[in-house]
Amino acid sequence: MENILRYSFGANNFNEALPIGNGSLGAMVYGKTAIDRISLNHDTLWAGKPEQFMVEGAFEANERAKKLILEGRNAEAQRELEEHFSGPWISPYLLLGTLFIERIESSGNVSNYIRQLDLEDSLVQVRYHEDGVDFEREYFVSYPDNCLMIKLRSSKPVSYKISGDCVGKSAVVASKDSLILTGECPSYIVPSYHREEKPDIYARYDGEGVKVTASAKIKCDGKIEVDGYHSDNIIIKNALDVTVYFCAETSFVAFNKRPDKPTFDACVQRINALANKSYEDIRSAHLADVRPLYRRVSIDLNGGDCDKMTDERLLSDQKDIGLLELLYNFGRYLLIASSRKGSRATHGQGIWNESYFAAWGSHYTTNINIQMNYWAALMCDLADCNLPLVNFIEELSINGEETAKHYYHADGFTVHHNTDLWAKTTPVGNKRPGGANFAYWNLGGAWLCDHLFEHYEYTLDKDFLADTAYPIMKKAAEFFLSVLTEYNGKLILTPTTSPENEFYCDGDIVSVCLYSAMTQQLIESLFRNISRSADILGIDDDFVRDIREKIPRVSIYEIGSQGQLLEFDKEFEEKDPHHRHISHLYALYPANLITTDSDPVISEGVRRSLQIRGSNCTGWGMCWRAALWAKLKDGDTALDTLKAQLRYIPSEINRSMPNMGGTYPNLFNSCPPLQIDGSFGIVAVISQFFLQCEDGKIKILPALPSSIPQGSLKGIMAKGNVKLDIEWKNSKLSHLSLTSPIAQTITVTANGTDRSIKLKANEKYIFID
Repeated sequence: MENILRYSFGANNFNEALPIGNGSLGAMVYGKTAIDRISLNHDTLWAGKPEQFMVEGAFEANERAKKLILEGRNAEAQRELEEHFSGPWISPYLLLGTLFIERIESSGNVSNYIRQLDLEDSLVQVRYHEDGVDFEREYFVSYPDNCLMIKLRSSKPVSYKISGDCVGKSAVVASKDSLILTGECPSYIVPSYHREEKPDIYARYDGEGVKVTASAKIKCDGKIEVDGYHSDNIIIKNALDVTVYFCAETSFVAFNKRPDKPTFDACVQRINALANKSYEDIRSAHLADVRPLYRRVSIDLNGGDCDKMTDERLLSDQKDIGLLELLYNFGRYLLIASSRKGSRATHGQGIWNESYFAAWGSHYTTNINIQMNYWAALMCDLADCNLPLVNFIEELSINGEETAKHYYHADGFTVHHNTDLWAKTTPVGNKRPGGANFAYWNLGGAWLCDHLFEHYEYTLDKDFLADTAYPIMKKAAEFFLSVLTEYNGKLILTPTTSPENEFYCDGDIVSVCLYSAMTQQLIESLFRNISRSADILGIDDDFVRDIREKIPRVSIYEIGSQGQLLEFDKEFEEKDPHHRHISHLYALYPANLITTDSDPVISEGVRRSLQIRGSNCTGWGMCWRAALWAKLKDGDTALDTLKAQLRYIPSEINRSMPNMGGTYPNLFNSCPPLQIDGSFGIVAVISQFFLQCEDGKIKILPALPSSIPQGSLKGIMAKGNVKLDIEWKNSKLSHLSLTSPIAQTITVTANGTDRSIKLKANEKYIFID
């Protein structure tokens, strides 16, 4: 199984560096020989503070827009919303700082260099030879001890200088054997995507932002002293073995509380306690933590061994099959490294960022991106890594009540398309002309609720469903019950949009429409999940009966002149027929509202829509397309689309370039620039080749590509808390084992036949063809 990323050079920039993390603390390792760079992150270091931005008169503006859209005056409705409904931008994710490790008197005459990331062990290792000295370095971030560890070894005594910097309003002080970094995040900062506004200030430091104290403590067999010329540097002289302990404490308390937790004493006490432990003990605890998580699933696509460096494999016109294994495992690794119990949910760049002005603020976007980050979590038996998302949805459901009341005079809660550490739920846009195509979208809560119900489907945790998922889903549904409008016998949410897409209407380019396919599908999915939950929990009340009565009335699927599934209420001419978003196909994937067996006509509409849209777009956009082709049971086209996403993107390309999606040398997904959702999405796509849960069945090898006739996928999860080991030969299932913690009867579709299988609790059922 492919578990290692390998390179013959040190990273020149962020898109070549290697990520490590424990959910909260993250680092990007460059592995340079003369001056190494380790970029540092903490998941609670964001700009801003706990506040919601309520636009006065927003409800009245929405009512005026509703009247205009019902009269067919789309452009006027959009202008009304952009000018009187949109609010300020949310806060971006920031960086913690940087550690620099400089080899004193380095000649640069380096040979036998190798840098690698071991996914199974969550370790970055660097080895090289210089001036008759062999060097070894190792880096990891421990979840049990919540620290970054760095080990430097050399075959002869050498000297180093260690320095650093910290976020925002900051200071760095060296003292004895420690480097202390302190910083403060701004309470306001202009996001990267709106600097053209040219405000009076780009950042505000008023003591209201998140603060951080971090410490690097050094132990070695040489001499340690503070640099006589620079009091913020530590000098290590004549050492064979150096250990760097690093930890951080931030002042963040909660999404709705002032970030005023003291940090300095807590950080100093923790780093001193850590330093009492040996490197080997912390490393052993780290391996004991990450290995079982990573080993829950294993994949073998029979690709054979490959001795090429990872960047060379990516550069090749013919992508070897083992590269798919590596990307599958890399995506699982990234989730383990960026989303653990107690951490924040993983966002636009996971937890890795070294810029004040990260692309799109590295924030949470709820119209596809945060959801794609977690598509594969439950299938890959990482329900524990899914918990940060669950916790975040709970926070959004609290803030979203205020938003629903102010903006819509509605019950329940709603979430618009952007959010941040502070769980803001209000619309952004800041009156930008054309901004409604992203900002006027209030379906984030509905989509995220699908993840709550799916968490139950995979775990069968009835207490979770009753105590967490159902109450939040009910609140989300109460919002839609408050705002739905009767129209031609149907119930529609109006006005609305289809995320970020635009069309021509009466000579104008607009995005606001009477209704959209995705809007109706999201509401339908929410209502159906509530109905199913009520059956499971034995709930039969007026609310549930009302929801069930409305399900057929919100369900709208319309076919256009080319046989495609319509995205909007009319067959408008789209501004970009190849648009990156394919929101109107949500019903097939990830929602499972329709399937090829139960809804062949609508499924064919999805197929035609995909053909018309094309596959050349952003990295995550290609990933969604590939997943849809897999759900259409066309594994070959899905794999071709996935391979297109493996287009090599040079690491220096760090700006938005339409239809140029691909993969950076370090295997991060390139939108471009970096957007990590595609790295997670690849795992979901490949999983769909071999296992799909739909129509009440567990379908084995439903979209197996013809170019992968032999292989295995072990430990994969199906809905119903069923774990499967799948093996196939000659493109047919050859061996299948299933286990479940409960006794249950399931239906498995394999080799063209449906089989009813009775599973006994915790006993393995084996099928061999």
